[in-house]
Amino acid sequence: MKVRAITKNKGKPIIGLAPSDSLDLAVTLMMDNRIGSLVVTDNGKLVGILSERDLLKVLHKKQAMWSPITVADAMTPEPFVCDPDNTLEEVMNIMVDNNIRHLPVVYNDKLEGMLSITDIVEELLKKAKFENKLLKNYIQNWPDADQGDLQV
Repeated sequence: MKVRAITKNKGKPIIGLAPSDSLDLAVTLMMDNRIGSLVVTDNGKLVGILSERDLLKVLHKKQAMWSPITVADAMTPEPFVCDPDNTLEEVMNIMVDNNIRHLPVVYNDKLEGMLSITDIVEELLKKAKFENKLLKNYIQNWPDADQGDLQV
């Protein structure tokens, strides 16, 4: 599958802003649309991307503005979690259905780890590479029709 097929069927508009727009507007757009990044365009041309990480870098530099705020004020309470025995498909569904990129792994009320969307992509890529290698090996070892190995 090509990227074109994915973006064509997404159905969501590209949300972005101009370089001169305020960070307040950027945060509002991210929160209202539940997204983690915005494209930055100038006269229709892509000039940058603003991600959650970029915002955190700015907050880090401007600590005095937000230092009185506690973690409890900012955290998501009762986050979605998964079980260590969930399948990859199950956790992908949880992440996609709830538009989240990180999923704590909990077993018997004990935190066992953290699963990220990058972990899932890496695992799917490994699986695809392995399957590709198996298929190539299978095709290379395909018996020739003139060897009489094929029964029709």
